[in-house]
Amino acid sequence: MSIVEEDNNTSFGFADELERLLPELRAFARSLCRNRDLADDLVQETCLNAWAAIDRFQPGAAMRPWLFRILRNEFYQHTRRAWRSTELEPEQAERTLLANESLEARSDFRVLQAAIDTLPQAQRDAIILVVAAGFTYEEAGLICDCSPGTIKSRVSRARDAVLHTMTQAENGHSTAGGPSELSQATRGLDELLSDIKRLSGSIPQPVDSAA
Repeated sequence: MSIVEEDNNTSFGFADELERLLPELRAFARSLCRNRDLADDLVQETCLNAWAAIDRFQPGAAMRPWLFRILRNEFYQHTRRAWRSTELEPEQAERTLLANESLEARSDFRVLQAAIDTLPQAQRDAIILVVAAGFTYEEAGLICDCSPGTIKSRVSRARDAVLHTMTQAENGHSTAGGPSELSQATRGLDELLSDIKRLSGSIPQPVDSAA
């Protein structure tokens, strides 16, 4: 096989895999920015950056976490540009950038979405990547440029915070009930997080990354 033929085959394979992952990239982009138009722009920039870096991509390497990392970096670059171009304080600028775009009118899902939106960005990225997108702690660490242990800690703190918020909302802002109520709330959280697959589009079922 000639070098040209090999390059063409690599390009075709790259394009096919990129096209297959587009729904997941769009879902992740929307989970980051809560804005459909901005999400589409972020995905477009991600694809352009990926094509520009095709020579640096190692054949056989995991393309999915590589693309998610590019997308996440693109989102942060956009956020920094938004902060520089606005007179708002950074926190206000981020709230503007992350204007809520509800995926579905379900009240419980809105509570979940609001709870996730209140998380620090690092925890939000971690819980979306691991619980919703199904990445392992190792893969999420590569995407977020941190250790698997850091990702695991962020996911744990994020789950606790989201569960606390949802339990308060369900109980009318009262304190959480006994162990059975807490267990039921935890199962409800897991079910709602799994709904991100259906509501966001083509996100695979989470894998057991604790093993």
